[in-house]
Amino acid sequence: MIDAQALGLPQIESAFQPVLSLAHGAAVGYEALLRAKHGGMPCSPDEAFALVRRAGRYGEYERACTLHHVRRFMRFADEDSALFLNLHPDVLADPIHGPALADDLLESGVTPGRVVIEVLEARQDTPQALVDAVDRLRGYGFLIALDDFGAGLTNLGRVWDLRPDVVKLDRELICKAVSSYRNARSLLRLVDLLHDIGTFIVVEGIETEEQARLSRDCDADFVQGYYFGRPTIEVDAGVPLTAVPMLDLDAQLMDARKLRRVGDLDELAPYRRAFGQFRDAWCRGEGIERAARHFLECEWALRVFVLDDTGRQVGENIESDRHDPWRRATFPLLARSAGANWSKRTYFRDALVRPGETIVSEPYMSSSSKNLCVTLSVLVQVGGQGFVLGADILFEGLCRTLA
Repeated sequence: MIDAQALGLPQIESAFQPVLSLAHGAAVGYEALLRAKHGGMPCSPDEAFALVRRAGRYGEYERACTLHHVRRFMRFADEDSALFLNLHPDVLADPIHGPALADDLLESGVTPGRVVIEVLEARQDTPQALVDAVDRLRGYGFLIALDDFGAGLTNLGRVWDLRPDVVKLDRELICKAVSSYRNARSLLRLVDLLHDIGTFIVVEGIETEEQARLSRDCDADFVQGYYFGRPTIEVDAGVPLTAVPMLDLDAQLMDARKLRRVGDLDELAPYRRAFGQFRDAWCRGEGIERAARHFLECEWALRVFVLDDTGRQVGENIESDRHDPWRRATFPLLARSAGANWSKRTYFRDALVRPGETIVSEPYMSSSSKNLCVTLSVLVQVGGQGFVLGADILFEGLCRTLA
């Protein structure tokens, strides 16, 4: 192992930032971060690694940093704390330094199950070598994390290939998610998808209370960021993180607005009333255009339609003429809706099993105009036959009232 200072390479120091479990209000572990100096002056991790790469000592320097982090961590950590170590995929996949790094860690005295190997977001020209390296580390008992998911190369394909224990979401995702109800819902769906794959989720870059609340509301497992704790060289793991207002977070979450179910939104009340008028008028025998006039007068109403009890559409859509600027070019065939089969749509299936009840769908992409929409639907009986009435609301417009 190299002596960084003896070779004129950047001096190594370690800082640690807590990674917190939201359910427990305590640190599940700490991420080790390089605090380097060169020529007596602080330099960023990027600058330090650029220097050692030019010197041809990147792999050795990465290993030196890793061992320094481990030794510092073992001075303060209790037996339950995990250590998150950032490692470049080039080093992990290197035929010399990859195995040597594993040996360094195994000989360091830290239990492998307490070490999370955090694969940095970076291109790797030999992806199978990276998969093999990760599998080898997992075989020793180390945990695997992917850093900066949603930025650059850390994508769903890499998750499938490496099967990590932890995925850390890039900070830009939470920054953008707090800006709108639609973005927040997308983040929730992303967390659900990654949970389905079988991984814990860390939301990185939490700097505000609003971001913290949204992370909790999205059911993220862990959080990390300045709001909960800044990186520090001297860590006292025995001191509770009393600056973190976890109890307040619990209480405020009850009033959180961002991620209420669409069906619970107060803003849908006028659409529900107008849809009820449409249902009653159509069941009395009024023509669909006249029956739907009150609904189509609502601000973000898009269209109404009728399906038979097999999901086949009866007649064409009756469209609002208020939202032409929102309509997007689509395949000409999709503009002809009569006879189309919508039996797999959730709004149709839910209406069948809850007859007479107004169903509110979750947002989905409408094939009629390629917009996100929310559909109100209800199963009614007319002349001894079942029909499902549907009415679409432009979700992208409705979101303007929810941001």
